[in-house]
Amino acid sequence: MKIILIATDFSPAAGNALLYGVQLAKALSAKVILFHAYRPPTPFPSVDITISKYGVMTEMKQQLNEHAKLILKDKASFIETVCEVGDPKAAIISMAKEKKADLVITGMKGAGKNLLKVFGSVATSLTSGTEVPVLIVPEDATFNTPDIIAFASDGLGSALNEDLDKFKEIKETFNAKIYVVHVVKNDDEVELKFSELVETEKFYDVSFAFPVDEDTSHALDSFMRKHDVKMLVMMPHKHTWAEKLFRSSETKDMIFHTHIPLLILPDMFT
Repeated sequence: MKIILIATDFSPAAGNALLYGVQLAKALSAKVILFHAYRPPTPFPSVDITISKYGVMTEMKQQLNEHAKLILKDKASFIETVCEVGDPKAAIISMAKEKKADLVITGMKGAGKNLLKVFGSVATSLTSGTEVPVLIVPEDATFNTPDIIAFASDGLGSALNEDLDKFKEIKETFNAKIYVVHVVKNDDEVELKFSELVETEKFYDVSFAFPVDEDTSHALDSFMRKHDVKMLVMMPHKHTWAEKLFRSSETKDMIFHTHIPLLILPDMFT
């Protein structure tokens, strides 16, 4: 992992994501790009004032640098700051592609059950719009070495190894224990899933868990707390359990309430 793009809107949640991202980048020996997308102000028709695009850009760039210095203090000089005009989601995706970013990090505010702040909406929308992994960092999350990672899987087939490969560097860097978690509805499914594992190819050094619960979000949250999970990983495959999960209201609640960073992997084959 060479380049990490951290998106900010100058909010406390974004500031915390910046702190987390810089510490993660340091551990991975990755370069950090702090990025802000903005919409230029529109003057009133009755006012004869020409707004300089360059002037706005300069002002936003200065604000971005000051934000970095405020949050990171002496570490701010080691990161690159970039501003662009445009819709936040589209601009983040475009910049990640231009800079060849290996990871995008955004902040997430989750103070209320149905709270959808502007930047929070951008964070969740990114999970279905980018080919780069997206790490969503809760506002109150502090950096803890991700030595225990839960991967919420929707299947146990041969593609699982390919999915695990997508965060292999994080696993190896932090020597993390990986739990592959597959939520089932009843005990009979647990026996079935274990029998499937016996018949499939050998996986990486991971542990498998099949919590029984009608509420997938509740099951994942309970598992994470019980096993002191430091990072949750998910992949929204199309037409599968994961897609339904990501589209459900309960998942939005889970994302806005999660107490640990949530890494969303892109599905390159859908």
